[in-house]
Amino acid sequence: MEYIFSDATDRSKLSQGDHIYCFRNAHTYSHHGIYVDDNRVIHFTRTQQDSTQSSSNYQACEDCGFQPNTQGGVVKSCLDCFSKGHRLHLFKYDVPSCDFKKNKSGTCSTRPCDSPDIVVSRATKMLNNGQLGFGEYDLMKNNCEHFARFCKTGVPKSLQAFSLKAKLKLIIRSLTEQSFSIRNALEILKQVARKEEYKNDILHHDQEIIFKSTTKKRIMLITIIVTIIISCLFYKQPRAGCVCE
Repeated sequence: MEYIFSDATDRSKLSQGDHIYCFRNAHTYSHHGIYVDDNRVIHFTRTQQDSTQSSSNYQACEDCGFQPNTQGGVVKSCLDCFSKGHRLHLFKYDVPSCDFKKNKSGTCSTRPCDSPDIVVSRATKMLNNGQLGFGEYDLMKNNCEHFARFCKTGVPKSLQAFSLKAKLKLIIRSLTEQSFSIRNALEILKQVARKEEYKNDILHHDQEIIFKSTTKKRIMLITIIVTIIISCLFYKQPRAGCVCE
């Protein structure tokens, strides 16, 4: 199928507003960003500068001027600085649940996304807000995937972070429910590798975004309607023939 294994995409096929990512450190995690056209990507990163060295020791990119070891927060760079030599992938939205569960966490979503204009506008706004335009970087609570998902849907979420927490919960629960042994430890690792249990949790978490967003809008709409009805019921008009002072 098209979604399975999240095939890499060619940079010549990228479109404005695309959510792209690339794997790092032998596919242990992925870095995410929003392609904004003209070989430029807006992404969220943390500063990796060594406090013992001056920022002048780091050379800026000749193409975009980005300094990966000194700049942090929401940044704009070229595709080369974003990918660091890794293959680019396209994050897919509105994916069927059955295909979602077959993919690596943090590579697709069952949620629909907004138009490219809105996506780029959100990313640009965060960029223009300065280094803390999207807040403090936090690996589990506020990372690059949170940023890219917010730009695409208006809701910040990171499925790879949630996946990591789900794996840890599965491992801890399994270890506490049975006595420790090499055999039991190997069985736990097999459970984690199969992904069956926590993949369902990740799917529910991804769909929960839609539920919460839709529910909030419905509650607001119902509140407005009830307010109008109550206002009409309690609005008193002068009776016929009544002389008002």
